[in-house]
Amino acid sequence: MNSHAKPSEPGEIKRRKSLGRAGENVAKAHLLRNGFRILAVNYRRSEGEADIVAIKGDLLIFCEIKTRIGSGEPREGYGKVQQKRLAKVSEIFVHENRHLLPYEFDLRYDLVIVGKCDDGKLEVKEYIEDAIGPL
Repeated sequence: MNSHAKPSEPGEIKRRKSLGRAGENVAKAHLLRNGFRILAVNYRRSEGEADIVAIKGDLLIFCEIKTRIGSGEPREGYGKVQQKRLAKVSEIFVHENRHLLPYEFDLRYDLVIVGKCDDGKLEVKEYIEDAIGPL
């Protein structure tokens, strides 16, 4: 049996989705503990997806969650293309959900990196505010 499963293999896809959901749950709990109010999880539109949409004070925050348990740079997959998609999805979210938002607010795009701690459990390893640079 090949020890390096290809991402297209059904078992590997299922494992990655399960890991992603677990990472999102860890990130969500972290945000709630730190005073964020979650407005949406896995907000999807044809233009892209926002893993978590939250609000804290007058900040509307779109969080991208990256979960890694092995090798690989956690910031992989968070390049300019994905950042542009997230920015477009944020515009759509604001348009569709204006009634949920404060009269005045600022947008922020954060990156939450989740990984394993020494006891094997997942934890937030790094929280990067303003993770989108100039597009």
